[in-house]
Amino acid sequence: MKMLIEMMPERAGHLELTGLPECERQTLPGVISQRACMLYGARWMIAAIRDVVHLIHGPVGCAYYSETVRKKNYRVFSTALGEKEIVFGAGQKLEDAIREAVSLRPRSSAVLVYTTCAVGLIGEDVEAICKQASASLGLPVVPVNCPGFGGVSQGKGHDVAAAALLEHFIGRGPAGPPLENSVNILGEFDVQGDLKEIEHLLQRLGLNIICAVSGRATVENMARAHRARLNIVHCGRTGRWLAQKMEERFGIPWRKVSFFGLAETAAALQAIAAFFNRPGEAAWVEKEAEAARQRALPYLRRLAGRRVALFFGASRMGSMARAFGELGMEVVLCGSQFGCQEDYTESRRCLGRGTPMIDDAHQRELEEFLHRYRPDLLVGGTRERFMAHKMGIPFLVFPQETSPYAGFNGFVNMAREVAALVGAPVWRLGNSGFSRKEGEEMVAKYVRYMERGINENERSSL
Repeated sequence: MKMLIEMMPERAGHLELTGLPECERQTLPGVISQRACMLYGARWMIAAIRDVVHLIHGPVGCAYYSETVRKKNYRVFSTALGEKEIVFGAGQKLEDAIREAVSLRPRSSAVLVYTTCAVGLIGEDVEAICKQASASLGLPVVPVNCPGFGGVSQGKGHDVAAAALLEHFIGRGPAGPPLENSVNILGEFDVQGDLKEIEHLLQRLGLNIICAVSGRATVENMARAHRARLNIVHCGRTGRWLAQKMEERFGIPWRKVSFFGLAETAAALQAIAAFFNRPGEAAWVEKEAEAARQRALPYLRRLAGRRVALFFGASRMGSMARAFGELGMEVVLCGSQFGCQEDYTESRRCLGRGTPMIDDAHQRELEEFLHRYRPDLLVGGTRERFMAHKMGIPFLVFPQETSPYAGFNGFVNMAREVAALVGAPVWRLGNSGFSRKEGEEMVAKYVRYMERGINENERSSL
């Protein structure tokens, strides 16, 4: 592995060419990790639940940090703990904050109280305070115990948030038989309209979504979620555990699928149709996949043979690697900040042996890889964007910030945007004879694309 990139001896096992990298370990002291904390993992999981009060019990900086999730700004409340509360206790301040937040949002169906590092250190009995507030207000006040130091990464926060939803919200409605033609989607957050694309495809199979956790979750539809015929797990890290527990508690079977890429989307729809014993209603799937391929063909010609490096949430590494393969691109690196063994096993099946896989890579390792192997595109979170741009390498944020990537239409969107990114003239500035004015104009055009996408006229000029 040292021939690939130079690594610290303690991290040698976190990079593998044929097997699975070591994972789910604490980051080495002194290494600047790309990971987030347990609090942000919980926010990533349940921030989109819109009919509840989200109250951050901790310093105001934690509330500011967790206000934006997937480029969406959510309204959060904070107890804004200071030195006085850390020394003398913050129980009364939490009680007051819960009542005030509910008075400001009187139509809320519940309150979620997120604990932070400060609260975990002083040993506040948040559960008892929430139970008392719930009895007083007449609505659920639920603690989400997610102090940042509680896990090796944000992944633990996903589990804690899922457990809170299962314990306090899911299946709380009246008992009854499964609703015909009904499904839940677990681990789907409706990034830039992904959920709408998925829902459209399911509706063509004659199916209805009861609850999507958490892209379209409410207290009401979570209460009815136990009556679904099938749970569809779209993101394994945030949905698999919940699906397993719902199968144990309510007897709901589940299927792990992906709606990213043509082959994965077609396989997902056919598997779901087979479960509902209606293969005839999925006859259109292959035709839709081929039609999408034809629409994407002009972009595929421009991407054939290009190389891409992937570094984002591990649960979607495998399916996205296959999707980029369908674009004609070669995956030269696949990694994640906080993958688990199941994620890497699935990714290795999709990638095959010989593709480097890396866990919890820090910036120095990513920089060295980019310097040595110069991929045509880096796909990752916002932390890696500026590093890639400084090195003159095109960068695509994932989860995406422009348009839906899920489903057949999403594949065409992704092909168009990747082709525009990789082919943007700005990357030729280093070895061209462009004037400064021409260069500034191209940089400005690229920045506009990154911020809001490109319109039809601008596409032709790229």
